[in-house]
Amino acid sequence: MITDSLKNIDKYTSIPEFIRNYIKKMPADIPLGRHTIINDDYMNVEVYETKCSGAFESHKKYIDIQIILAGTERINYIDTAELSVNIPYNEEKDIIFYKKFDGNCSNVILQEGHFAVFYPYEAHMPQLSGTGFPSKVKKAVVKIESC
Repeated sequence: MITDSLKNIDKYTSIPEFIRNYIKKMPADIPLGRHTIINDDYMNVEVYETKCSGAFESHKKYIDIQIILAGTERINYIDTAELSVNIPYNEEKDIIFYKKFDGNCSNVILQEGHFAVFYPYEAHMPQLSGTGFPSKVKKAVVKIESC
């Protein structure tokens, strides 16, 4: 997992240059919905209320770059090897959901202008409250096809 401020995104050369350039040119008022970047790489922009709990998920086909455009969000994360599958892999949606996990995991609090990168072996539980109560978040999730 990588997390940093968007102002430092060019330091992460493992993120393809065309993706970094796309993110840097993204307007603050980008409309909600799906945006094609190139080929199978795309971005979803959404607005929601954070919550107190959720489920771990992971992906096989895509790497996630989760970018907070407004608000604050906590994302829990853990290696998929620590979890048991609850809902098997859905190839069409590129997602696996895991059973409730009561052990320890790591988390990151993302604020406006910050991002986190999650690789296929990293399960993550997004959309959690980072402030102790529900709050509105606008987030872009860039999906990069993994090799």
